[in-house]
Amino acid sequence: MTVISKGKASTTRLRGFDQASLNGDHLNAVKAFLNTNDADLLAPFAGRSVTDDRGVSHPLETGPNTLRRLAHAGDEPFHEIYRLSL
Repeated sequence: MTVISKGKASTTRLRGFDQASLNGDHLNAVKAFLNTNDADLLAPFAGRSVTDDRGVSHPLETGPNTLRRLAHAGDEPFHEIYRLSL
C-alpha cells in the first residue's frame, strides 16, 4: 500500500486491517486536501503513524507544502494512488 511519510511516498506492507484502514483514510484526506486546499482535512492525522509488517512506524505526512510538492514532483507511487482514487 502507498504510504506518504517523511516527505516521500513509498509502497509498504502494513500490519493488519487497522493500519491499512488508517492509511487509506490518510490517503483520502490527502486527495481531498489537494482538491480543496483545505489543510484542516489533514489535522486528524497529525502525530499519527502506521506500522508496517516488520514493526517499523511510519509517521503520516501532514505538511501541506510537502504534499503539494509530492503531487507535482512526478513521484510515481504518489501519482499512481492519486490517479486510482479519483
